[in-house]
Amino acid sequence: MDSAANIVIIGAGSASFGLDNLSGIIAHEDLQNSTLKLVDIHEQNLKTINTLGELMRQEWNSDITIESFLDRKQALIDADYVILSVAIDREETWLKDFQIARKYDIYHYAENGLMGSFGHTARGLAFIMPILYDIHDLAPNSWLINFTNPVPRIGYAAEHVGVKSIGLCHQIWHGYGILGRYLANDLGITENLNFEVKWTDKSQEIMSEFAVEAAGEYDIKAAGLNHFTWMLDVRRLDTKEDLYPLIRQEAEYVYPNFEPLTKHMYDIYGLLPVPGDCHLAEYLPYTFSKENWDKYRIQLYDFNRGKIQRENMWVRINEIVSGKRELDIQPNPSERADAIIGELLTNSNAYEQAVNIPNQGAITNLPDDAIVEVPALVNSFGVSGMKVGRLPEAIAALCQREISIAKLITTASIKGDREPVLQAFALMLPDLSIAEQMLDDYIEVHKKYLPQFD
Repeated sequence: MDSAANIVIIGAGSASFGLDNLSGIIAHEDLQNSTLKLVDIHEQNLKTINTLGELMRQEWNSDITIESFLDRKQALIDADYVILSVAIDREETWLKDFQIARKYDIYHYAENGLMGSFGHTARGLAFIMPILYDIHDLAPNSWLINFTNPVPRIGYAAEHVGVKSIGLCHQIWHGYGILGRYLANDLGITENLNFEVKWTDKSQEIMSEFAVEAAGEYDIKAAGLNHFTWMLDVRRLDTKEDLYPLIRQEAEYVYPNFEPLTKHMYDIYGLLPVPGDCHLAEYLPYTFSKENWDKYRIQLYDFNRGKIQRENMWVRINEIVSGKRELDIQPNPSERADAIIGELLTNSNAYEQAVNIPNQGAITNLPDDAIVEVPALVNSFGVSGMKVGRLPEAIAALCQREISIAKLITTASIKGDREPVLQAFALMLPDLSIAEQMLDDYIEVHKKYLPQFD
């Protein structure tokens, strides 16, 4: 029997998404008899992940064939699906992006939006563009399933090359956590109500508990841009009751330090944002001052925690592979790559809550070529965004601004052209002289990662 699918994971050793994608694919019933090709630039890590995959395959009686490659071109030949999850020096460079803006007394989260997103986008595309060209040449009919941030900008780059892509992000889960806290009384939750979201294990566990309870009772229809979506409709799963009247009733009783920027935006715009304050602040200039950064209690990503989590992950994997520890990893479909591949493969007409795809009329007051995050229908014909209609005018304006910034910075990062970056910075900053100086700083600090700007 021929393989069901030829699946390639580029960045198979990724701490953020690689392990979940690996376990999900190996265990997924619709992907049995497929070939899974693991690609990474680190030879020892690749060998270790390959061995782990074989242990999973045996433990779960999977018919997946696993192969590993240091040369992605060999792996990509005739691929049907390519999963991309890659980054270089993520924490170190992200911190520098934050510090460059701080030099000008500007505070921002510095990952996927505002000025720091230039560094993130340009560094990533410096090594991702050759991957996209290889996909186009060696697997022209394949689907790229991308987890690499900034997700929409990788989507624009894929469109530039002519590669079909789907961007995935789990941030809708945070939206369920926010909803769970707002409707805690309705859910019968009485603990941890005076709760503040922080980058700690305990805080993330509590937020996950809110999310689990909410997802079991409610349905969110959200749309917008990645890390900038809005709950357009919230209903009970059983009765289909519109829950926004209850949200409005309960909102005033929510602990003031629980996602205060989210609450302020809800008060102004009348819809709950999904992503939480850290990501929400990426697309808004309201936290530029130290006073407002503190007022909204925005916190930078905990880089040390991220490093420790990655180190602990590799300790766990090495102990399993060496036989010092049992295989205590369960199949994890949470990142949805395995599910979407299965849905494309089996023509299942499945509903996905959040995918990043070209708009094509899903949001009627945003451009058709914008990469938007919307619910979608997935079958063998592709991924079709649900027609959610118009966003409220002010929210659409916020999204359009970010779309323009993302397009400018993506174009600049592909071509190594300073002018579009400067135009994008001028959309974000109150002082054109600062925009020019800051751009110089980003290019100088990260010059070893930005060969396209030489």
